[in-house]
Amino acid sequence: MNVRQPARGLSARDMEPILAVTRNLAAPFDLMTMLAEVVKAATQVLNADRGTVWLYDASADQLVLQVATGIEPVRVPADSGLVGSCARNRQIINVPDCYADPRFNPDLDRRSNYRTRCMLTLPLVDHKDVLVGVLQVLNKADGIFDEDDEALASALAAQCAVALQRVRMTEALIEGEKMRQQLEMARVVQMSTLPAAMPAVPGYDVYGTFEPADLTGGDTFDLALLDQGLLVVLGDATGHGIAPALHVTQMHAMLRMAFRLGADLESAFIQVNNQLAEVLPDDRFITAFIGLLDTATHRLRFHSGGQAPILYFQAASGTCVRHNPTSFPLAAMPLSKLRPAVTLEMQFGDMLVLLSDGIYEYHDANGEQFGEHRVAEIVQAHRGKSAAELSAILLEAVQSFAAGAPQEDDITVVLVKRADALQTAQRAFRRSIDSLQDIFDFTSAEFTAQQVEPQLLQTVDFTVEELFTNMVKYSKMSDAAVDIRLTRIAGGVEVSLTDHDVEPFDVTRAPDVDTGLPIAQRQPGGLGLHLIRRMVDSITYQYTKENRQSRIVFRKTLAGKPGSVNAPKTGGEHADH
Repeated sequence: MNVRQPARGLSARDMEPILAVTRNLAAPFDLMTMLAEVVKAATQVLNADRGTVWLYDASADQLVLQVATGIEPVRVPADSGLVGSCARNRQIINVPDCYADPRFNPDLDRRSNYRTRCMLTLPLVDHKDVLVGVLQVLNKADGIFDEDDEALASALAAQCAVALQRVRMTEALIEGEKMRQQLEMARVVQMSTLPAAMPAVPGYDVYGTFEPADLTGGDTFDLALLDQGLLVVLGDATGHGIAPALHVTQMHAMLRMAFRLGADLESAFIQVNNQLAEVLPDDRFITAFIGLLDTATHRLRFHSGGQAPILYFQAASGTCVRHNPTSFPLAAMPLSKLRPAVTLEMQFGDMLVLLSDGIYEYHDANGEQFGEHRVAEIVQAHRGKSAAELSAILLEAVQSFAAGAPQEDDITVVLVKRADALQTAQRAFRRSIDSLQDIFDFTSAEFTAQQVEPQLLQTVDFTVEELFTNMVKYSKMSDAAVDIRLTRIAGGVEVSLTDHDVEPFDVTRAPDVDTGLPIAQRQPGGLGLHLIRRMVDSITYQYTKENRQSRIVFRKTLAGKPGSVNAPKTGGEHADH
């Protein structure tokens, strides 16, 4: 999910029951048992009396409350009441007095002889931004729900959504499917936990890819912008097939949960390790690199549980430096403390190269392995390529070396490269539709000055116009200028728009438009945002609550999504909030 919750400075003891909930939700349950587990987790963590889960039926556009087996489910339209409002807006609703809120429907209270006093209603949205349902938590034991409860509930809801989606997919799979079809679906589930798109990190080029040896694999990776910085993860579980895939998926979910709750690097590593050590079989473990990059200071700190070699390309010397693990593999044994983390000061052009054993140990027909030295030579020879291009070159080199030998192990590549010192331009523009022509003049001039591929200009101008016009139209309480920065990157351009003294509005979470409907049946608005999300390579949103600053960053390259529009630069007719 793209929503950024306030960081909570939780201790290791605070995090332990939350991680335990995540561990429990990873167990194989049927749907009704999983619904009970979700409710149990929510009431336990939030100290509440009751909870309910409404599942979203996309085919009927309804929310369904499945009370128990054999009882007719309760169905309501997906835009009805508190649950409908939560599902449509995908935002938390905190109601301190339910009977004072006109959206509250007391029918269920009357049918169950229960009185709902206060309630948290949360959207359940999975990693693919798909609405799974709505979670309602009722009657906090010692008062009403506060902002800390909202932050905690949001982190829990993200894990519940993934767990429920997994159960629903698994139950659909089991009905009449054979073993291979089960493996195919397991692959879909595992792949769905990986980043759907690479995050846009100012000043950096990041890329990750995963190619399992079987239908499912024991590798995973993560590249995600969090409050603590850029999270960089590469994990490799022992074995192949469904069990290792579940193990690394479980680790992935627990790490995300720990960091969303404000954990630091050391606390997250220790707590996740200790939880996994309790549940994994004695002969199972996970080698894992876990790092956090501060993009402001360009300092990357990491711990490596048995994952090696870790290659760090230093642009100044043109050589690769090797780093070894800092700890045992995850789940090998309980830990109470760690050695100091390794810190890398990333200079212009430096690159972190994380590869799983599937590359280093890939061997040809004679048994010779690809090896570390070949990787280092390729990185040095192609240092100027983008991260995606370098990944493709590495994979092609491995296949060429193997000369037809089969892939026996999972292959994962994670690259984090600090961009070379490229030209950047930034200007502040008056908050007015009249500023659009000045903006177009600015982008055109910088495309020429920075030698950005000219065929990208039309898409960039359309995207900037759409975003800027939304800022002007829907942030009317602010008089601050909008800052626009344009930076050439490998194969294209990165553009950021920073708005000041405004309320949050995440453009990446605006609902899609059903373009298949006749125009007369469509809801007004949203088409412009719908289009630009499909035209650019990536788009991210960040909001800083302290100074009420909203920042949108998008990238467009020749190798990215195709997209151009034949639209006049008149300013505003494409704007949809």
